[in-house]
Amino acid sequence: MIDPNLITIGLCTYHRQEVTDTLDSLSKIAIPDGKQIQIVVADNSVEANSKTLIEGYAAQSPLAIHYLHAPASNISIARNACLEWALDHSQYLLFLDDDEFVVENWLNAHLDTAQREQADVVIGPVLGIYPEQAPEWVKALDLQSVKEPIIAPSGKIETANSGNTLINLDFIRQHPLRFDLEYGRSGGEDSIFFRQLTMQGGTIAFSEQAKASEHVPLARTEYDWLYQRRFRCGQTHGKMLLLDNPSTFNRLKQIFLAGAKAGFSYVYALRFINQETSQKYFWKLRVALHLGVVSGLFGKQHLTQYGDTH
Repeated sequence: MIDPNLITIGLCTYHRQEVTDTLDSLSKIAIPDGKQIQIVVADNSVEANSKTLIEGYAAQSPLAIHYLHAPASNISIARNACLEWALDHSQYLLFLDDDEFVVENWLNAHLDTAQREQADVVIGPVLGIYPEQAPEWVKALDLQSVKEPIIAPSGKIETANSGNTLINLDFIRQHPLRFDLEYGRSGGEDSIFFRQLTMQGGTIAFSEQAKASEHVPLARTEYDWLYQRRFRCGQTHGKMLLLDNPSTFNRLKQIFLAGAKAGFSYVYALRFINQETSQKYFWKLRVALHLGVVSGLFGKQHLTQYGDTH
């Protein structure tokens, strides 16, 4: 039974003890008068290894927490499990990553923006907190933060990440979208989902006040990991370019444009080749991004970055 006053918060977790820190954060948020929250934790591991942790936490917490086993090693499976649960119970679903923590006014900010803008989706910023040992160029580029949305040439927000996102489930009930399992181990499943949503008439708004933060693992500040991440993001973007226009002419045109941008970025990277500056890595990672777009347009299989460790 759907309760319009009940709000679902979905956490997808995979071998991550820090999920309890996220739950601690949610226990401190302000809840609007007349509203209630429930938290659904979807465990994406084969072994259900978070079951004891989550159920033990729930037994001592004032929060309404539900554990779901949603195997295995594919984030789309866990996201869809949260979505299905929320569709049966709530008007709104908010996705939060299992290593994020939020400000007290986080929920109010999301809901206020959704109602004021009459938006089907609201996204908030995610701020990365880097370990002291992280390279200075990584901190300078701050690639792990999402401080503002990407505005399309149309002037609208046409896609989103799911790390700090509200979805009005009335839209999903009318347009039965789900997260694509094909991208559940590479990432990009959320970008595809929200691009499909806007292609079907859904609207996305941004709430600067609905802030979330996350501690960035040291392994995710290494150049090789970031290069692969940018390449994979490019692959997803290539896929979305074909969603908009799948014609052979458009595919060839976009391959040419992405290849030209990769070449331009490579030339710029050479200017800084002997300098240990953030600009050097910025342009090298731009090369990775545009090469990923070419790969996606050619239909190559996405890189797998998730599944063994998250």
